[in-house]
Amino acid sequence: MSVSDSTTNYAQHDGQDSTMANPNRKSNLFFGLCDMRTATVALNIINILFTVIVTIIMVSMYAFGSGFSRSEAITSALVEAIFAMVVSGIGLYSAMAWRLDGMYVSIVGLAIILLMRIIKRDFIDLFVTAFLLYPHIIFTMEMRAGVMTPETFDDEEYVTEGGRDFVEMAHQYIGPTLSMVSMPSP
Repeated sequence: MSVSDSTTNYAQHDGQDSTMANPNRKSNLFFGLCDMRTATVALNIINILFTVIVTIIMVSMYAFGSGFSRSEAITSALVEAIFAMVVSGIGLYSAMAWRLDGMYVSIVGLAIILLMRIIKRDFIDLFVTAFLLYPHIIFTMEMRAGVMTPETFDDEEYVTEGGRDFVEMAHQYIGPTLSMVSMPSP
């Protein structure tokens, strides 16, 4: 039986025997490379970085191009980029902070982006967005089911051996240890 706790913002199990609380159950892997939380965090970071790079290139092309709709094209590119970065930022924060509500917002935002790309027939970006949406959905389902929680993450975390060094380097960069942070004096 699942219990929702407003302070933790994810499902917890009360210890009764059920399929959802199976201690042998493992989280899904992202194409065999890593767990879905790690994939969600990594893909959101990559999406934000590439969105910035591509937007700079596209706005530069539009700015130096000719035509009567230059400002409209620049505005459209900037609005789409800002929306995509905000959605990825929400997904990144929510995955790192275990926020189920933020994951829902990120999924809806990515679904809107996916729909816009279907309408515009932008097939390359359509596949990229679907590739980004997939771990968000699975990770959210795992959080709701109580499979992936802060308490179970040490057991559920998985990264292939080649990616382990990268993840440890990212952990050190994102979350510095207390020895690197100066504590205020009383």
